[in-house]
Parts: sequence; C-alpha cells; structure tokens
Amino acid sequence: MQKLLFLLLFQLILPLTVFAAPEITTQTLTYDFDEVPQGDKVSYTFSFKNSGDEILEISSVSSSCGCTAALLSSKRIAPGDTGQIKATFDSSRFRGRVTKTITMSSNAASNPQVYFKLQGVVKELLSVSTTRISWIWQTADQRGTSEVLITNQSQQQIVLRQPTSTSSALSATLDRLKLAPGEKATLAVKGAIPGGEKRLNGYLLIGTNFKPMPQIRISVSGRLKQ
Repeated sequence: MQKLLFLLLFQLILPLTVFAAPEITTQTLTYDFDEVPQGDKVSYTFSFKNSGDEILEISSVSSSCGCTAALLSSKRIAPGDTGQIKATFDSSRFRGRVTKTITMSSNAASNPQVYFKLQGVVKELLSVSTTRISWIWQTADQRGTSEVLITNQSQQQIVLRQPTSTSSALSATLDRLKLAPGEKATLAVKGAIPGGEKRLNGYLLIGTNFKPMPQIRISVSGRLKQ
C-alpha cells in the first residue's frame, strides 16, 4: 500500500517537474515609427512577460546594426513579472525605408529567441544622387569623370566644404558651397589608376554644417576591363 501511494504521488509530481519552465509572452514585436527626418532618433520600449513558472534568464540582447541601441531592464525575470527592452534607432546614416532587428536570447522553453523590430521611413534632408562611383577602363591611361548632385531638402541653409580625398589619384570640386532650401550643388569627380597599380580605390569626404549629416562620404573605384 505504501509503495502504491508513493507511486501515485510520484506520478502527480513528475508532470510539474518536467513541464516547469520559463515562457515569454509579448504584445508587440514590431514598432512602425512611420516617417522621421534624417538625423532624428527614434525610441520605443518593448515589453515582455515571463508567463512560465520558472525564472526567465536573458543571456543576450543584440541589434542588427550599431545604429540601434537596446537597453534591457533586467537579465532575470521572475514568473509573472514583466521585462522591458528600450530600443533607440539613430537615423543619421540612413534614408528611405529601414528595418532594424533586436534579438533577445533566453532560456525560454518554446521560444528561446525573440525578434523585435523597428521599422519606418527616413526622410532624407540632404540628398546625394549616389554615394558610390565605379569606373571600368580599357587602358591604364584613361581617366574617369562623374557628376554627383547634392540637394538641400531641409528648411535651412546648408554650408558645404570643398571635398577631400583619401587617394592622390582622385579629386573633386563643388560648384557651390552654400545651399538655400531646395538648391543643388554639383560635385565634379575625376580619377585615374595610380601609376604602377591596377585599381583605384578611395573616398571623397565633404564636411557640412548640417548636424543630422555632418559629413558626406562617397566611395570611388576604378579598374581595367578584364
């Protein structure tokens, strides 16, 4: 009789032991910030609950880009308690539609990894027609030329500085340095393969007084046709 009672008690306790585990319940996985001007920072706090019956332990929280910071309220969440992740996205280096993902890893039984997303549209206020120039030449003595348009789409005057280059074989000049709202500047770019080399690689850097975009960076490359 005692063995039978012990067996029945063990069978009642076993499911509780086996199935005791932390679980994550969320209300919002994606926050759409609609549209923001370039340079603004967007913040949103995601909440999640430990709906299990064991302590939820968060092992890591990481973002898909250095432009997005994620601050976790606590690494240990008791059963029934709520945790938070404050996410902040810096739009300075972006334009158009963006999606940034924050990954939270934990000891949750059924969903050990949860993905939170910030998404929306970054409205470009200082637009650049291209940030990448690529030339292909038939012979090593050829030179490349290109034009890049820089447009002030903000409501303030923007002052540009003449570009600097990271390569002595690459040069560029701006036809104007002060842009009223709506005005454009033309960047004339010239380059050639440095003597004794097979490729041209460099950057053009243009400083501005526009806080949301203090520097314009344009990649330039050139190579001989294979």
